[in-house]
Formats: sequence, C-alpha cells, structure tokens
Amino acid sequence: MITVIVIAEALLIAAASTMNELWWYLTISAALGCLGSALWSAVLVAIPALALAESGIDRANRMVQSVRNCGYVVGPLLGSALFAVSHGTRGLLGLAVLMLAAALGALVSLRSLVAPTVGREGSPDGPKGVDVVGLLRTPGVLRALLPLIVTVLVTSALNVLLIVRIRSELSLSATAYGVVVASLSIGLVLGPILFAKTVGRIGARAGASLAAAVIGAAIVALGAVSAPWQLIVAAVIVGIANGVQNALMAGFIMKAVDAGHRARRMPAYVLILQSTVFSGFIAAGFIHISAAGAALIAVGVIAVVAGSAGVAVNRNVNPHSKEATL
Repeated sequence: MITVIVIAEALLIAAASTMNELWWYLTISAALGCLGSALWSAVLVAIPALALAESGIDRANRMVQSVRNCGYVVGPLLGSALFAVSHGTRGLLGLAVLMLAAALGALVSLRSLVAPTVGREGSPDGPKGVDVVGLLRTPGVLRALLPLIVTVLVTSALNVLLIVRIRSELSLSATAYGVVVASLSIGLVLGPILFAKTVGRIGARAGASLAAAVIGAAIVALGAVSAPWQLIVAAVIVGIANGVQNALMAGFIMKAVDAGHRARRMPAYVLILQSTVFSGFIAAGFIHISAAGAALIAVGVIAVVAGSAGVAVNRNVNPHSKEATL
C-alpha cells in the first residue's frame, strides 16, 4: 500500500508539471493531501509490525516521527532548489522522479521489514472503512485524545495567526518570519528523538498532555513577546513539544489498538487529526488581523488548561481498566 501511494503521488506531481490552470493545481493539491493522509495511516499500521517489544515500537515510532518532520525542513529547501535549477514546472518532473525512487526504496525495504499480511488481519467479509467509533471506544483513547484535539486546533490557528502577528503587528521582515517558522520545524525534528522517551516516563497519555500544556505556554509567549530572538525560542519550544506529543500519542494508539483492528482504526486516528487541523484553519479565518496577538494568548491559555487537565486524568491510569474509558 505504501509503495502504491507513493507511485500515485509521483504520477500526480508529474501531471501537475503539464498543467496551466489554477483549478487543476487545486485539484491535484487536494488529491495529494488525501494520499498523504493515506500514506501516514499506512505507516502507522506498519510500524507496530517492525518489532514485537513495546520498547522497539516506541523507538521505531520516535525515529519515523522525526524523519517525517525532517520533511518540513528539507522539503521547502528541495522545492526551491528544484525550481531554481529547472525553470519552474520542470522541477515538478524532477520531484516526480525522486518520488518514484522513494517508491522503489519503499518496495525493497518493506519486503524485508513488514510481512505482506500486515493490515489485512481479520475477516475479508467484515466491515470496511475507518472505524472512528471503535477507536474512541478503545480503553483510554478518548480521554487521551481530547487534549490532543484541543492542541491541534490551537496549533492550526497558530499557523494562520503567526504570519499576521509577525508581519503586521510586529512589522518584522519576511526573513524574520521564515526564521521563526524554520525554528518551529527544527523543534519538530528534535522533539521525538531527544525528549519523547524522557517525557513518556510519566506515561504516554500523561506525557502527551504535558506536552500540550507546554505548547500552550509557548504559544502564549508568541502572542506576548516582540523581540525576534524571543519569538525564535518560543517557536522552538512549540516544535519540540508538538513533536513529543505526536510521538507519544501515536505510540499509545498503536499499542492500545489490537493488531486485527489497526487497519481500520489507525486511519480513523489520522482522520480525526486532519479534520481537527481543517477546523482550526477555518476558525482562525474568523479572527480579525488586529487581534492576532491577543488570539494567540487566548488559544495558548486554552491549550495550557486542556493539557493540565489531561495530565490529571491520564496519569497513573491503567489503560485496560474500566476507569480508563471515558
């Protein structure tokens, strides 16, 4: 499945190089977004099959999360380089070639790492499609997801409000905005591999909620401070905490969901996240540009409260007990 999705993405990118109409680009972008969500769902199903021990799953998950987040740093650099050396749309063809090479690499590596039956467990005559209800009924999942959902809403609004805050309210340069966003992306890379294991010692769900509270506090700082170095430090903290939260939550969901249900419930987890991201973008559009800083402080406080409450309700709770089900 992973290889098929990457090949489909390569073909769409190649097709985009021949298009000259805006609506075609919008259609292809939407399709690539759908395929990207499907790819991440497949990866989350495959990771638990790489190792039987929980420590092995956690280690693989942290590495995959950081490698994925590296794309937020390397991707824009690669895209600008391809555009510069290939005069526009031909860069898309170069990117399509790289995607095909990635598909070949995935095909070779997955054959040796993951059994072909992974993701096909259960009866072929059973229900199909994502199982949101089943995921939410899994012991401990709903109370673990609630702080995450609040944080995803907040960080989605942050992505919209931050540029207004930096460029309009603070009148800083586009370069300053780029450095702040790059700092956030660097934090996303560092969080899973350097801090997730340590934070996870209080429990994956409690650790993810603690990360949510830290994200909120850093967003409050982004709405309150004005010096570029202060913005950069706050952005790095947001990225680190966000990376930690994503790694801990994904690891918890992988282990909480039985192998026979992962093919339907891991995509449900991704669906919930992406729907929340979309909702956050829409909600941020209703905030007036003159209130960007105040809005960041407000949503940051909400994330702090949600994360703190999440730590309180998720710490030292046995995920298999009745009390773990919300």
